[in-house]
Amino acid sequence: MDKWLQNNNVIKLVALLLAIMLWLIVNDEGNLFRSKQTDNIVTNVPLTVRYDEDRFAIRKMPDSVDLYLRGHIPSMKRVTPSRFEAYVDLRNQGEGTHRDLPVKVKGVPGGVEAEVRPRTVEVSLESKRSRVVPVEVEVIGHPKPGYKAGKPVAKPERVEVRGIRSDLEKVRRVKAVVNAEGATETISRSVSLQVYGEDGEFSGVEVSPREVDVEISVASPNLKLPLAVQYSGVPPKGLAVESVKTEPDTVTVYGTKNYLAGLKTYPGPVLDLSGMNRDRTVVMEIPVGDGAVKVEPEQITLDVKVVKGKEKTLRNIPVKIRGAKEEMQVEMVSSDRVDLTLFGAPSRLKELKAGDLKAYVDLSEQTPGEYPVPVQVEAPDFIQMADGQSPTVTVRVE
Repeated sequence: MDKWLQNNNVIKLVALLLAIMLWLIVNDEGNLFRSKQTDNIVTNVPLTVRYDEDRFAIRKMPDSVDLYLRGHIPSMKRVTPSRFEAYVDLRNQGEGTHRDLPVKVKGVPGGVEAEVRPRTVEVSLESKRSRVVPVEVEVIGHPKPGYKAGKPVAKPERVEVRGIRSDLEKVRRVKAVVNAEGATETISRSVSLQVYGEDGEFSGVEVSPREVDVEISVASPNLKLPLAVQYSGVPPKGLAVESVKTEPDTVTVYGTKNYLAGLKTYPGPVLDLSGMNRDRTVVMEIPVGDGAVKVEPEQITLDVKVVKGKEKTLRNIPVKIRGAKEEMQVEMVSSDRVDLTLFGAPSRLKELKAGDLKAYVDLSEQTPGEYPVPVQVEAPDFIQMADGQSPTVTVRVE
């Protein structure tokens, strides 16, 4: 026996026989495995309907069906329930109740038999109808303090709602909801529409279009006022400003009601005349003063006309006293009238009258005594005291 086992050819023969036996065993078991069948049940497979969704809506149908599966074990292992699609085809059908509709199934792998339960179902189709409904804009939140939201405007103002009659009857309103919290400027945006019934938001119908453009003006209280441009300096010697045309000459000022209530004019920018030796056009920014939120427009254009100046003397202009304290006794020792020589554009001097001037002495800083006090003059724009003019009056303060 030992000699047989030591023979190399005998060992090879034994190995071959063992391999053949092993292959026969495996092959026979594989055939047995493949020939064995099993079954399975997949419940609650969603049921869908293929139909003309533009014309009809489903009023009644089962939600799901069950599948009874049978097949050989290898085939059954390829079953993937998530791939199953159970459906009925009503694409060539019209409105009404359709009975005994065969349920079809997709996604069943080869080698597997599928039985649908129930095999047929009943589905009711109802024609869609439409209503035209106005769009309501609901504004939530509040603009920034000092600002106010105007009336919202939706475009289009009306939309079409489509669905079956019973659902359309449930529609109460169609809304576009816009949040205005903290807004400081006009809100303009596209907003998705929401349909509401008596019990709140309702999703049983279609809306066309699904979005509308909403605009809500947001601004603080405002007032249109004349613009009062300020001036500093005077043109070079011998020249005078004949006119300054402002475009525009009014502005819209935004601010609190209390602030606006105290305004008669709005203080504009300060134009420096000291370098004006010829006609000029100047563009200036309009300042936003304390209490104002915004001013429109933001800029103004100033057309300045410069001419050769002349002098004009007006006589016996009354001098008033300003700034005297209540406990002071003031007496005008000299005459209380003065002659004033003014300088300006000829066209302006021609129209200048004594009543256009206000001459006064300021005693707010004066102490008791008798002394001359310089006369100060308030004159219309672009009119000034001629060079060398320094009128005074003598006052006694006790």
